[in-house]
Amino acid sequence: MSSELKAKVSVIVPVLNEARFIESMVTSILSKGYISKEILLVDGGSTDQSKQVIESLILNYPEVVYIENKHKFVSHGFNRAFPISSGKYIAFLGAHALYPDNFFDLAVHLLSTEVCDAVGGPLNQIGRTERGKAIAYSMSHPIGVGNTEFRTLRKKMYVDSLAFAVYKREVFEKIGLLDTDLIRNQDDEFHYRMNASGMKILMVPELECTYYVRDSFTLLFKQYYEYGLYKPLVIKKVKEGMRLRHLIPSVFVLYLLSLPVLLFVSLWFQLPLLIYFLMMLTPSVKYKRPLLEKGYVLFALFTLHISYGLGFLRGLIRLV
Repeated sequence: MSSELKAKVSVIVPVLNEARFIESMVTSILSKGYISKEILLVDGGSTDQSKQVIESLILNYPEVVYIENKHKFVSHGFNRAFPISSGKYIAFLGAHALYPDNFFDLAVHLLSTEVCDAVGGPLNQIGRTERGKAIAYSMSHPIGVGNTEFRTLRKKMYVDSLAFAVYKREVFEKIGLLDTDLIRNQDDEFHYRMNASGMKILMVPELECTYYVRDSFTLLFKQYYEYGLYKPLVIKKVKEGMRLRHLIPSVFVLYLLSLPVLLFVSLWFQLPLLIYFLMMLTPSVKYKRPLLEKGYVLFALFTLHISYGLGFLRGLIRLV
């Protein structure tokens, strides 16, 4: 363990208008465990007081580094930060998440002792409002997000992808940095490249992170529309990342668009829609909240599927 304590973790965190949260995030990260850390805060063009807050933190914490990301997007920011980082391990984290106290120590220990190249935990997704709580519940249910392991499972296993992870530095040296063609799904594309190269990503329940979801259906629609929009490009770049769950929402959207014509042929074509709504009722009924909030779950599930499906179809058209 003594050799592990000598290792350093470079924590790369993209920030945008996070003035209210930056100080608590930095002090939280630096106070966790015994592993030496540096924090590279990559600012994507904040218009609040984020830069001033970071500059004041640098005066008190020499471990903090400010990096300006003129391109704004996460992939550009990470790629700018990586050459500046000095850690043996690289943590790529989000500003709106909370991490367990032993996150870095345990991650380094696992990377040193287990057969894996990256490690992280499942997401405990929570909302601040009643709508947000319904959205979080829907994003944690297989009917909402398919078999996305880090959103729906809590067990030690190898996975295709993770939301927040710690990597061996040589992973990036071997397969390259993030793809700047991608505004969304850049982490998925990178993880699929890892999988295609024979590298292993380990999920461990003890590294569970708490993530605050969007609290409005409009923001949820935008988020998942963009996930769908960039997924065809990800699959084109790394064909090994293709999964059945990526296709189902777009097929369902095509079915809905075709339904008025199909019903002229036969009323039996309404059966898939009936089955769909019966499936949606299952998580809604099990949601132990008042009737209105059960309705929020139904609407959240529908939003997840339609937004992703529309985005995926648009992404396919853009590739043609």
